[in-house]
Amino acid sequence: MDNFYKVSVIVPCYNQAKYLDSCFSSLVNQIHTNWECILVDDGSTDNTREEGEKWAKIDSRIKYYRKANGGLSSARNFGLNLYTGDFVQFLDADDFLAPEKFDQSLQKVVHRENTVIITDFLLFDEKKKKEKPAYCKLEENCFNLQAILYEWDKRFTIPIHCAIFSSDLAKQHKFNEDLKAKEDWIFWLEIYKHQPQTHFVDKPLAFYRESLGSMTRRDDFMHENTVKALKIIEQVIKEPILLDHFLRYNNEYLLSENHLLKKEIARLRYKRTSKYKLEKLLRLFSGKKV
Repeated sequence: MDNFYKVSVIVPCYNQAKYLDSCFSSLVNQIHTNWECILVDDGSTDNTREEGEKWAKIDSRIKYYRKANGGLSSARNFGLNLYTGDFVQFLDADDFLAPEKFDQSLQKVVHRENTVIITDFLLFDEKKKKEKPAYCKLEENCFNLQAILYEWDKRFTIPIHCAIFSSDLAKQHKFNEDLKAKEDWIFWLEIYKHQPQTHFVDKPLAFYRESLGSMTRRDDFMHENTVKALKIIEQVIKEPILLDHFLRYNNEYLLSENHLLKKEIARLRYKRTSKYKLEKLLRLFSGKKV
């Protein structure tokens, strides 16, 4: 019965052709065979096209599409306009899945609508080429609007490819294209406003590739997008009581740290200017502390 459900896998890719063999192999090796993959080439300048078209010939379930570069959220949204499945699986090009991911997830399905199935995950150390423990422990008490609102980035985050979303949920929402980070947080909040029926598979069936070159390791980049995400929260959370609790729960962070984030962004930008470099040279020559 569970093979009846079709899973639509949306894979955005920008200059990550070297990971596609690993990504697509993890799909081809799925025990559950009723799936389609929408590969969205987001204007790559490497050999993503060649790799994508190669895999489309290897397995007809893989479809290759190319669009102008617009960022991760734009590529995912492009895929959301094309899928035909009963459930949606997001999978970034550098990540991969265990062979049992679809099979064990879909065995949990009771209702086809308003449903999310989440599995645990492991990290994959790109440098050492081996798996290692995740940076947080996912538990069933993570999967509700309050926990995602209050404790995201504090106690846990949920990698987007841990989940399979029912089609009716996925088609109602898009990823915020103004955000270059924290877009997953906003998407999870939008999903859990519907109070979906959630099933948890307490096994690490998704693998998150840990790369030292990731944009999420740039402090200024993350600070800027955190500020943007905080501004969006008020638009997402319409319930006054819930929003008030969020503000109280994060009072110190929002009233002081948010100010510091803005100040830090300004400082980091200033450090790239010619004026800063000139002042640094003058301080060095004068013997003052830099």
